[in-house]
Amino acid sequence: MALFTTFMTTPTVLVICKPLRRVASQARRLSHQQSVPESSQEEFQILACVHGPRSVPAIINLIESTRSITKPQLRLCVMHLVELTDRSSSIMMVQRARRNGVPFINGFSHCTSKDRIAAAFQTYAHVSRLTVHHSTAISALAIMHEDICQVAEDKKVEMIILPFHKQWMGEGDDAIENVGHGWRGVNQLVLETAPCTVAVLVDRGFGGSDIGGGATMTITRKRVCILFLGGADDRGALELGSVMAEHPTVSVTVMRFLVTDQSGTTVFSNSNSFSDTPEKNKSEKEMDEAALEDFKRKWNESVEYVEKEVRSITEEVITIGQSRGFELIVVGKGSCVADHQMEHSELGLIGDILASSEHCIIPSALVIRQGKFPEPTKPLSQNSLRARKPCALTPS
Repeated sequence: MALFTTFMTTPTVLVICKPLRRVASQARRLSHQQSVPESSQEEFQILACVHGPRSVPAIINLIESTRSITKPQLRLCVMHLVELTDRSSSIMMVQRARRNGVPFINGFSHCTSKDRIAAAFQTYAHVSRLTVHHSTAISALAIMHEDICQVAEDKKVEMIILPFHKQWMGEGDDAIENVGHGWRGVNQLVLETAPCTVAVLVDRGFGGSDIGGGATMTITRKRVCILFLGGADDRGALELGSVMAEHPTVSVTVMRFLVTDQSGTTVFSNSNSFSDTPEKNKSEKEMDEAALEDFKRKWNESVEYVEKEVRSITEEVITIGQSRGFELIVVGKGSCVADHQMEHSELGLIGDILASSEHCIIPSALVIRQGKFPEPTKPLSQNSLRARKPCALTPS
C-alpha cells in the first residue's frame, strides 16, 4: 500500500492542481482586462525568487541597488520556491486545495527556513519602507517555471530575479553549493518563456554572510561594472545600470569592448547579438549607438564610461572577473554562438565565463535577458509585454 501511495501521490497532485490553476488564471485575466488600477501601472514591480535563506542577502542587496530616486515606487514580490517531493505534505496540500478551491500557494508557514526568509524581507521592508508581498510556491520542478511566469503576469512585474543554481560560500572554486541540476532547468525554462525581463544572479558574496534572525543588508558602497557588447540584452543591462547609477551607494562603470582585427583596425563590437540578415545587424548597431549616447548624455561625468581595445573578449572578461575592481558585473545574455563548449549555455557567452568554476572569478554576476515583445498583429497595450503566454498559479 505504501508503495502504491508513493507512486500515485505526485500524479494525483498534478491532476488536481492543474485545472484549478487554469480556471483561476482565466478569471484573473478577464478581471485585469476589464480594469487595471492606475496606481499599479505607476509602480515598478520586481518578482524575486529564492531557494532558501542563503540566497536572501544577495537578492536584497541587488534589489536595494536598483532602487531609483526618480522612478515610481518599487513593489517587491518575494516567492520562495519549494520542490514538491514529500509524500505526506503532498497529500495534505491536495486536501487543503479541495477544501479551499485554491492553488497550492500560500503565505510563509511554520518552517524554520521560511520563517528566516520572511523575517529578513519583513525587516528590509520596514527599514526601506517598501511594499513586500510574500508567497511560497510548492510545485514539481518540471512545472515550477509556470508558477513563476503566472505570478509575473498577474502582478505585472517588470523584472524577475532568479538565483543561480550554484552559490559560492567563499573565495575559490571549491567553496560551491549546488542546489541541484533540476533548479538549473527551472531557470532555463523561465528564461525561455517569461513574459518580462529576467535577471539571473550568480552570487559570489554580493550579499555578505548568511542571514540569521533578521539581518539582511550590507550598507557599503557597491562597485558595479556593465559590460556592453551590443544587442537587446546588453541594452537591457545598460538600462538597469542607469537605474543603479541613481543610487547614492552604487558606483557604476560601463565598459565597451572595441575588437581589433588582425590588421590592427578597431571596430565597434556587436558580438553579443546575432541576426540572420545584414539589415537586422545594422538596425541593432544603430540601436546600440543610440542607447549608449542617451546613457552618456544622461550621466555625463557621474558614471565612468570606458571603451577598451581588445583582441580577445573572452580573455578580457576573465581578466576583469579575476580582479577585485568590482562587486558585481552586469551583462546581457546575448544570442551569439560560442566557439567553445559552454558550461552554462543558458547564461550566454559572457555570462557563462563569469559563472564558470574554472577561472577563479571573484565578483558576482547578473545576466540579463531583456523582455520579448509579441508580434504586432494588433495594437499593443502598455502591458502587452506581459500578456504573451498564459501560465499557471498565483499567490494567495
